[in-house]
Amino acid sequence: MRRLFIALAVLSLAACRQAAVNPDPNHTHADFAVWIDGQQIDFDRPEYMSDHIDDPDGAEPEGPHDDAGHKHPYLHLHDSNGAVVHRHKPGLTLGEFFDSIGMEMTATCFAVDPRMPVCTTDDKRWRMFVNGEEWPIDPTYAFSDLDAILLTYGSDDDAIAKQLDALTHDACLYSRTCPERGEPPAEGCVADPAVPCVAPEE
Repeated sequence: MRRLFIALAVLSLAACRQAAVNPDPNHTHADFAVWIDGQQIDFDRPEYMSDHIDDPDGAEPEGPHDDAGHKHPYLHLHDSNGAVVHRHKPGLTLGEFFDSIGMEMTATCFAVDPRMPVCTTDDKRWRMFVNGEEWPIDPTYAFSDLDAILLTYGSDDDAIAKQLDALTHDACLYSRTCPERGEPPAEGCVADPAVPCVAPEE
């Protein structure tokens, strides 16, 4: 029965995939979530957001940012949406993203606070799902456009099925692959064609 719940969650994720194509393959997005002992990590918090320094309200971004207002030049969260990671350069990894917001991910541990890692033990373990399928925990994973990624610790199959079902489906908005849902929030690369993404290095 538990496997059936997970299978249904996989089908639900697949149904949300759209046939439209991202017009800018260098600017990709993925929905993601991290759960620890039944609690979802809140990535909507301001300290995880990248904000433009030239904010019309004159507010300075929180924490270390580059000259464009990003915590990482090509990986970030914004629009107060902590469920979609934005990547502006191919090949960058999940581990690099978490590192950019002050967290750490390894094959056996995850740390919201690097001083307090949560690690796999004999009783509890980390599990990683990509588009509903379980993968080995891999901080070097470079996500594909529209991936739905779940990292979960200490969860049984019933809980995982619910966590998979709770993943957002907003990456397609930013990648413009679900036009029936309307225009994406304004941002560089896709929403503003005058701002190109960084091309991959040769």
